[in-house]
Amino acid sequence: MKRIMFFIICSICTVNYLYSQETALNFKDFKPSDENVNLTYNMVNSKPGESWPDNNVGDNPTALIRVSFENITIEEAASIEFKTSSNLNIERQVFWEEDVFNRKWIWVDSGVSDAFIEATWPGVGSSNRLPLNNLASKGIYDITLMSEKSLTINVRTLPSSDDVRVMIDGKRFNANEDIPNIRVGKHNLSISYKGLERVNEEINVAENSVSFGNPYDFREKKTVTFTSDPKGATLFVNGENKGTTPLKMELPYDNYNIEAKLGPGEEDQLAIIVNEISPTEIKLEPIKKKTFEVVAMYNGSKVDADFYLDGKAQEDRRFSLPIGKTYSMNMTYLGNSSKKRLKITNEMSEEQIFTISARNQMVWPWQREYDATPLGFSIGYVSKQLVTTGEGEKLKENGIWDDGEGKSLHGIQVGFHVNPCFSYGLGLYTGLFYEFYFSSKDNYEYNRFKEHCLYLPAHVYFRLPFGEKVALAIHGGLGFNYSIYGAFSDKDDYYEDWTDFYGEPAFAKRFNMAAEIGVSFRVGSVQINAQYAKGITDHGSYSSFGDFTTRQNKLSISASWVFSSNM
Repeated sequence: MKRIMFFIICSICTVNYLYSQETALNFKDFKPSDENVNLTYNMVNSKPGESWPDNNVGDNPTALIRVSFENITIEEAASIEFKTSSNLNIERQVFWEEDVFNRKWIWVDSGVSDAFIEATWPGVGSSNRLPLNNLASKGIYDITLMSEKSLTINVRTLPSSDDVRVMIDGKRFNANEDIPNIRVGKHNLSISYKGLERVNEEINVAENSVSFGNPYDFREKKTVTFTSDPKGATLFVNGENKGTTPLKMELPYDNYNIEAKLGPGEEDQLAIIVNEISPTEIKLEPIKKKTFEVVAMYNGSKVDADFYLDGKAQEDRRFSLPIGKTYSMNMTYLGNSSKKRLKITNEMSEEQIFTISARNQMVWPWQREYDATPLGFSIGYVSKQLVTTGEGEKLKENGIWDDGEGKSLHGIQVGFHVNPCFSYGLGLYTGLFYEFYFSSKDNYEYNRFKEHCLYLPAHVYFRLPFGEKVALAIHGGLGFNYSIYGAFSDKDDYYEDWTDFYGEPAFAKRFNMAAEIGVSFRVGSVQINAQYAKGITDHGSYSSFGDFTTRQNKLSISASWVFSSNM
């Protein structure tokens, strides 16, 4: 029983093997040659030592079978073995050297019936059996041996997307995927991208040729220039050495890893995307640098000092220097200097300040180091008074109430002031302030008054510093007041507000100009201010009574918070 089972299994394996062999090779297109038979016969006999062979008993000339090969290389054909039926002998076989078609010439017995020929390709399989019955003596026959062997191939494209269409012999396949069961031999390959045919060519599928395209690249391209600081760096694109910078090259749209190398530890790396909006020039820095600016401070202000880097004068004040190196720097101004040795680091400030001290035997006040604060916000008390003179008389009054003689109108003042200082401690003092005045008298029908004003000073300024954040300043010039709104009203609302009093007899005008002088004292960020104004504008309050002039004087005291150092 065991022997029977073993025999059955072996038989099944043998049948499967033989079936696979049968499909490996195929004889086809057997036909008599249409060439000149005599020419072929003469070709054989004209070769020294050669003649048309007879059968094995020597009584009858043989027939010639010339085998062409399809999907089989000449190297592969050399290993193929041919055999015939027992009644048909192969008298001779050779690859005839003069045959430009690389055919194998096989002479077999002529005039034999019930005969056949078959081929075996070691490691691949066998062919079908081709009948060779009653072949003519000295007859010449042509036949083709075709390989049915198939391989798995791959067609590589960029990009890999649904926009790519791959056709092999009219049948559609996916790009960048394994394509199985493609017969060994020549095929037509067509590739379209976005509906436009880009490739139409013949490919040859073989054991050593199963990947095609390497890849076929349909991506749009852009010319990109790569530079480096310093130049001459070796440029690598996705790990491949492309040359030295500066370098211009055309790159398809894609992601890339770019490296620029100069020496050990001197390299820069960037990940870039090349597309329609990407830059056309890429700069790399294999030697990392820090960009910074040098600034000279003298007497609390920035000055245009001479700068020396490692002893050499420099016109620029902004530098990009290699990180890790140390430089000797010197800034000079009015014969005085500030020196330092600076090591360049990535963490260092982008503004390197050189404070130049005044080292003269005599130090002027404005040469002292001082933290300038030209801006300030202030709030304080303000009062104003009308002073009328003429015909030997003088009258001071608040100008609002009939019993206001010897009194002033009081209010608050708030606003910003600006006092930039230039050379020798001199500068300007100006700003914009809001003033609100108010007063009330219960024994009047209109028993309340309020007024809104704007004030603008235009003064010459002098600052006398005592320390880095301590200074006394005086300023003087013109001051301009404009009354926006002023009105009498009744606390109990019995009467409608009276607003038409500017320019009326005994009342002041809206606009007032005055000669002013002020003083301020600063400690740290706090500054105390005092100012007096002597009126210039004649308000004409009593001009109808004689030769009288009326002017408005003002006094203010305020506190400021000053800021914006080193502007």
